[in-house]
Amino acid sequence: MILIADSGSTKTDWVLWIPATNETFNYQTKGLNPYFVNSSEIAKVIQDCFSVDDLQQVKQVFFYGSGCGSVDSKAIVQLGISNSCKHAQIIVEHDLMAAAHACCGEEEGVACILGTGSNACVFDGTKIIAEGVSYGYVMGDEGSGNHLGRMLLKSVFSRKAPREILDAFYERYPRMELSLLLNQLYNIPNPNRFLASFSPFILSFQKHSFVKALIYRSFNEFVDEFLVDLLKEKSYTVSFQGSIAWSYRTILAEVLNDRNIVMGQVIRQPIDSLVEYHRMIHKIS
Repeated sequence: MILIADSGSTKTDWVLWIPATNETFNYQTKGLNPYFVNSSEIAKVIQDCFSVDDLQQVKQVFFYGSGCGSVDSKAIVQLGISNSCKHAQIIVEHDLMAAAHACCGEEEGVACILGTGSNACVFDGTKIIAEGVSYGYVMGDEGSGNHLGRMLLKSVFSRKAPREILDAFYERYPRMELSLLLNQLYNIPNPNRFLASFSPFILSFQKHSFVKALIYRSFNEFVDEFLVDLLKEKSYTVSFQGSIAWSYRTILAEVLNDRNIVMGQVIRQPIDSLVEYHRMIHKIS
């Protein structure tokens, strides 16, 4: 058995694949970003999701995860998986590689992530040859769900949002006060997920001029922070994966068109494409 995972900060999509029969079984758990969970938590999530018998039969694990860009963070994930899949070869890759495989296949291009967080890279068809600098939800993540949530909340608590948006916000979140917001940001685990949780509200008002301008500004900041430098040498087609890219793809297309950037495909989640990639590697059609 082969276990393939695509993990963001909010959720992890898993596929248990049996090459001999080409059967696949899909699962979903919470996000396993090593900046927010430790090895023991990762092991528990896996053991709660899969049967002991299945875990004993897993021979390879391919884990693509948000936060897995450094040796230390990869080691946290590797240890958590090895404590669950004791007989498996384990490969941990950054989620940018998942985006590259899903968005570009074996072609060159720029692959972007716009989900709870954000990032981008240049893929040459085989490997990542350049990538943006991701500062996380505190200093960066422009264009992401938590960036949009941060912008919305600032506009609400500064009273800069128009009256109809303020009224709708407090109708949806009647208990939301500044003290509660600050407590969520500084005292509760996973503040990036909390910020991104306001995306459904933003999405419901995406045609409102104020909210559309907010989304437009967030995506323009993503272009400035991630794409301008990556496109200096060559005008690659730019593709996206992630819930934010998918949900706001119409506005995203407008932003790229206004910046003279060629937009490729938009994929909601890359797990199916990752399975196809590994099928190709194992020469199973």
